[in-house]
Amino acid sequence: MKKILLILLVIVGLVSCDDKKSGDSVKNEIVVSGTITAIDSIAVPEKLTAYLYNQSKADYDEIEIEVATDGSFSKVLPVEKTMSFSIYGDFGAQLVASPGDSITLMTNSRFKNITYGGNGGAANTALEEYIENNPAKELLEGKETLAPQEYAGILNNTLSAVKTYNAAFLAKNDYQVLKDYVNAEEAFLIPAKKLEYALFTPQGPMAFQDSTFMDSFNKLPEYKEAYDVNSNSPGMVANYIGYVWERDAEEKSDEAAETAFMSRLRSLENNDYLQKKIIQSKVMNKLEDNNITFYENHKEAVEKILAGTPMATTIASKYTDVKNLLENPEIPADAELLTFNSEDPTKFIDEIIANANGKVIYIDNWATWCGPCKSEFKNASPALHEKFKDDVEFVYLCHNSKEPGYVPSIAKFKIAGKHYFLTDKQSRPIFKQIDLEGFPTYTIINKKGEIVLSDYVHRPSYVKTTEILTGLINEEI
Repeated sequence: MKKILLILLVIVGLVSCDDKKSGDSVKNEIVVSGTITAIDSIAVPEKLTAYLYNQSKADYDEIEIEVATDGSFSKVLPVEKTMSFSIYGDFGAQLVASPGDSITLMTNSRFKNITYGGNGGAANTALEEYIENNPAKELLEGKETLAPQEYAGILNNTLSAVKTYNAAFLAKNDYQVLKDYVNAEEAFLIPAKKLEYALFTPQGPMAFQDSTFMDSFNKLPEYKEAYDVNSNSPGMVANYIGYVWERDAEEKSDEAAETAFMSRLRSLENNDYLQKKIIQSKVMNKLEDNNITFYENHKEAVEKILAGTPMATTIASKYTDVKNLLENPEIPADAELLTFNSEDPTKFIDEIIANANGKVIYIDNWATWCGPCKSEFKNASPALHEKFKDDVEFVYLCHNSKEPGYVPSIAKFKIAGKHYFLTDKQSRPIFKQIDLEGFPTYTIINKKGEIVLSDYVHRPSYVKTTEILTGLINEEI
């Protein structure tokens, strides 16, 4: 889960200040182009996906970029303000651009040793240098096993090293977008890393009991709108601080958790933009999970905080869409909603294998709140199912989710195949059986009923997934 979360935080780039002169007349678009060569038996991808964060909907837009057989590609992307964004095939890169920019990339299929060109080339060369040489990664590697106070001490030392590194970096890179990116990382480094530690490491429960460790969450730094260009540390705080706020009430009720959240949110009145980002993230995450209750319970407060912003309009529109979906979820004709015959969860995988009648099996382990899961549903799962529907048993196991959002999700994304909703108690044995650490996890089983692999990598959009399924169907592997 942690790995996927971090991937998601790198992918999501946000808007910042424009480096262009006020008198410039430029189109609200950029051109990204280049050439990719194969390396280490990693083929040139057939397509890339550009992930551009859409501030008003608190989610990223995904735009496909076709790659020619010679590895060349070119695409016009909509960019209204200076922003960071990512492009990915099987590997990828994080970029920054302003309206009117052109960026060229000469790279290999691992996206290593990229040579940047175009009028946006210099800033992107510098950004790659900043990310690659930032001392935080090395200083914190493996330290998540430390006790909370030890980790906090390492964090303080890390921040000191990062400040020195940042000052030297900015002294030789005078781009406003990079200043905003670096200043955002510095301002939110400690609360973001503490939040990550508390939520996603085995020592997390101890951290929650340590008032000194948790004190960072009571005095958060100012979130400037320009910081949106860097979604790594600032994004972590804006998206996940609510889980800390709700924790004291989680053993009581959903209502108590909501009350705790809203109380802490009101305390940020002097940190106006952070307050807006937190409530936007909270509401949109709930709506993405097909949960309209939180918004209905706090509609007046949400509208007051977000008044006059595009965020308010987007949330209201999203609420209407989800409400309509919940009232009339129409699942596709070739989707089956099933329950297991066995009452023993350790037998569920055996039951799936038995029901497949000797077919190759592709299990998609997902959750209703999981962004990467839904991205695959939207962009790649239908094509994979259509290609192999006669030869592969497609099974979808929904874990760690609220049941009211389960069927509407299947209806929304028109997910064909056999579907099972699992309680947390039912999921735990399966986690061990297929080595499930996060969502999504894809499990492939051969005709003999043997698990061939189980990981995040072999998603529907990954080219090698098709190759593996074909080989297993033809019994060539």
